Order: sequence, then structure tokens, then C-alpha cells
Amino acid sequence: MRMSKTTKRILKQLEKLRSMDKEAYVTSDRGWAPDGPDFEAATVEEELEEYQAKQRERYFIQYSVEHGSNYRPTSQTTKTLPQGLYKATSDNYGIFFQKQEIDMSELIRFDDTVADIVIGEFNDFWSKKSLYEDRGETHKRGFMLWGPPGGGKTSTVSFIMKDFINEGGIVFEFNNLLIDAIRQFRVVESNRRVMIVMEDIDAYIHDSYNEQAILDMLDGSVKHSNTILIATTNYPERLPDRIINRPSRFDRVEFIGNPNERDRKIYLKVKSKTLKRRDINKWAKDTRGWTLAHIKELILSVEVFGLDYDGTLNRLNQMRKKMESSIDYEKEMRGKTTGFGFGGHDE
Repeated sequence: MRMSKTTKRILKQLEKLRSMDKEAYVTSDRGWAPDGPDFEAATVEEELEEYQAKQRERYFIQYSVEHGSNYRPTSQTTKTLPQGLYKATSDNYGIFFQKQEIDMSELIRFDDTVADIVIGEFNDFWSKKSLYEDRGETHKRGFMLWGPPGGGKTSTVSFIMKDFINEGGIVFEFNNLLIDAIRQFRVVESNRRVMIVMEDIDAYIHDSYNEQAILDMLDGSVKHSNTILIATTNYPERLPDRIINRPSRFDRVEFIGNPNERDRKIYLKVKSKTLKRRDINKWAKDTRGWTLAHIKELILSVEVFGLDYDGTLNRLNQMRKKMESSIDYEKEMRGKTTGFGFGGHDE
């Protein structure tokens, strides 16, 4: 739901008050509250709550029935969630699902990628529900996608989500509210096909609370029938074995490598506004082993900012040397020297 101009104005006013002197405020159950005689921020917060309540009332057209005898004014209802990407959030009235946009306008789909492998396995997975149930197993499947930053994991997940949504599926972004939200969702839609996406899963495990929330989600403390979980990480070595090396949690771990020369040429042809075929061939060879993020910066530096090509090439190669040990993970833990790339490997 888009915020109205009034909501934006009040939030901007509230944020300005909070930023004036953060030491003058303390956290309370209602958010930020003044610690002293100045209650201006709390007053603005109350104004926001009152305004949002009035906005909600504008959409009342019917009643929801609770416990058989309680009738609560409500807005338009729907028996099922429309296909799409959702984020679980909450307000004073409880948990709700907020639809999110997926911007695919800048993405390029390459042939023979991990996205195609995963989507193909999805189709096989859905057809085997009875085989899971015959064995008393929960019908869920977990995928972990890992690789260098900027290598295309987010793009891969976006294409997977788009195809899944086009088939009528529901995608949920993982957060701390999702466990309770999924429980409520399954009460309403017990057999709906669901995908749960955990991008940068390593960022959630810095404290025991978040790690436990992930384990609860992976281990099925909520009903996970007809569910696929997809996680991404730049740094698999940061994840404890109880997460990454437990097939019942992540059944497949796939490497998203850097684009090969063919795919670099495709990317340069689509993204560049000035390069001729000869230039594209040269740039594709010069950027061997680069991520799409680095190639994008090369194009912008040269074509938009007019920087020297060779100097920019050297600068970005220096940036690429700052890498952690993730590249060794495939060799040490998976017994491979290469992983799945966009469409294969450089010749």
C-alpha cells in the first residue's frame, strides 16, 4: 500500500524530531518517546496513529465475524492472496501481508543458468507430493545459492520468483514476523504453493534470536507442506554446519559463478550505448572472472563519466582482489574446482 502525502508528511516531521537530539529520547513500547518535558515527538506519533485509523475507516464496507457473535467493521475481503511477492508486517490490528513489487526491467536472462536448473527441479518437486506423504515426510525443499557479491544471485532469485508467481504461487520475504504469519496463512490456505526467500541469510545469524528464528522456519515449526525455501549468501563459510550441511534444511547447495565470455558479451551488448562489436569482444576478454556488478561499473565509468578505460580496468581489478575465502569453499567442501555459472565457463 502506498503512503499518502499526509502520512509521509507526519513521518517526515516525526523523523526530524527524533534526529534533533537522539539522546533526549528512549525506546518505549510505542516506539520513540521523549525522556523529559518535551513530548512533541510522542504527540506527532499519536497524530499519525489517529490519521491512519481514520484512513482505515474510509474503506469499511462490511463486517468480519469473530467467535460467531462479534462483528468488526472491515474493508474489502478476499478468500485467497493474489499471486505475488509479500512481506509480513504488523500494526495495532495484528499481522498482515504487504504486497511487494518485483522490478525486472534491468535484468537480463541468460540461457542454461542455475535459475533454469532450480525451476526444472521445482516442477519435478510439485509432482512428487504423494511420494513425500507416503513416507511421512513434509513436502518441502530447500535451496541454498551462494557465490561472489555481484555475481547474479539476486537476479537468479528474481527470475525464479517471477516464474513461480506466474504459475499462481505466493512468495514470502523472510523476516522475524514470518513464522507467525505463515501459521495464519496456512489456516486460510492450507494447500497453496509457497516459496520463502531468505536473501543474505548470513546477515541473520549474528545473534541467537535470529538464528533460532531461521532454524524454526527451516525445521518446520510451522506447517511447510507445498513449500520451497531459497536462501542466498556471499559467504557460506560464515554459516554454521547445522544450517548449511543439513540436507533436511537445505537439500541443494548451488554455486552461482561469474558470467562466462558469451554472457559477458550479451550483457555488454544490452547495457552499453556506444560499444561496437570489436569493442564488445575486447571488453569481454578483458573482464574474464568479473561479476556483472564490476562490468556495470566499467560501463558507467567509461561511458557516463568519461574515465580512461585502462585506468578503470586496473582500478576495478584492484577492487576484485579484496576477497574473502568464499572462493575456496567450493574446492574444500564440495570437491569441485568450478561451479555452476551463468551459462558455463570461459574457454
